[in-house]
Amino acid sequence: MVYLDNAATSRKKPFSVYFTILKETLLSANPGRGGHRAALSAAMKIEEVRSIVRKRFMDGEVVFTKNCTEALNLAFTARLTHRKVITTSVEHNSVLRPLKRMETMGKIDLIIVDPTVEAFSKAVDRATGMVVIGAVSNVTGKKSPVEEICDIVRKKSDALIVIDGAQSAGKIDIDLKNADMFATSGHKSLLGTQGTGFLIVKRGVVLEPLITGGTGSSGAVIDVPKDIPEGMEAGTLNGPGIIALGKAIEYAFRRKKKIVAKENACARLFVQLLSKEKRIVIYSCQNGVVLCNVKGMQPSEAADVLSVKYRVYVRSGLHCAPLMHKKLGTLSDGAIRISFGNNNNFIQVLYAAYALKKICRERNGKSVRGI
Repeated sequence: MVYLDNAATSRKKPFSVYFTILKETLLSANPGRGGHRAALSAAMKIEEVRSIVRKRFMDGEVVFTKNCTEALNLAFTARLTHRKVITTSVEHNSVLRPLKRMETMGKIDLIIVDPTVEAFSKAVDRATGMVVIGAVSNVTGKKSPVEEICDIVRKKSDALIVIDGAQSAGKIDIDLKNADMFATSGHKSLLGTQGTGFLIVKRGVVLEPLITGGTGSSGAVIDVPKDIPEGMEAGTLNGPGIIALGKAIEYAFRRKKKIVAKENACARLFVQLLSKEKRIVIYSCQNGVVLCNVKGMQPSEAADVLSVKYRVYVRSGLHCAPLMHKKLGTLSDGAIRISFGNNNNFIQVLYAAYALKKICRERNGKSVRGI
């Protein structure tokens, strides 16, 4: 089996992650929900992970979430001084859908522009309340000019700046000095487990809780606490996942250069091997992600053949980014996304390219049924 869907979730985790999940699950202590030694130890370990996150990304309050989508939705509850919110046409639906919903509810005025310095220079003004930028496209792997856009926003407004780092965290260094909030998941290039993510919030930003309930503090009153992070983390946290995420982040950053170099080398070799195949359309090859299609064949059909016949697992479709596919001209059917990770090697690249070539040369490129 060759797993090439690392942009969705990374397959190979460090041993320390597996060990920590097992260890903390066996301990089963509830952080912040008791004064006994085990509960206090769990709470201290989670605070250590907050420190790791601040060290590796930016200073601020760290709110743990179950994924990047939850972190972004929490960021969008921020108190704004102006209604105008600007985002880009390459964003994931975890950005576009919450903002569109807010616009429909009459809470904001949404402006969608291209992810360029020129577009933001024209769109941002003193009436801008928030700017949301995805650091790296989940469709093409292309990095947006985040730092330059943030500079423009800071010069022209007092808008809050939210960075979606789902595809950049652990892979690409982003200067977050001008960011007010940074959201990401833990299970992609940070090499943590599913069910983990976080939002970093600069002090002074006011948020509303997404859910309310027990927080382990302010237990004497039924008024909703809004302090950060406690007021934003109602209910029991994913202690084992968060503590393991700390181990994963440290591993990912220690080996980041080596892992990224391998991912990029795999992607370049894959494209090179397919460069003379006339039925293959390559749209992009950036940051370990290759976006392509087989002429005359639905992306879902090609991915199905790869999965069933060759056991090569890739992602097909619109990848939850419809505006990006509209820009690429692939909105009707989507495309095949092949994303390399720490789990891949050059032998797997050769095999995956061979499998795609075989698909191209099969008679009529028809279905896998019966294979």
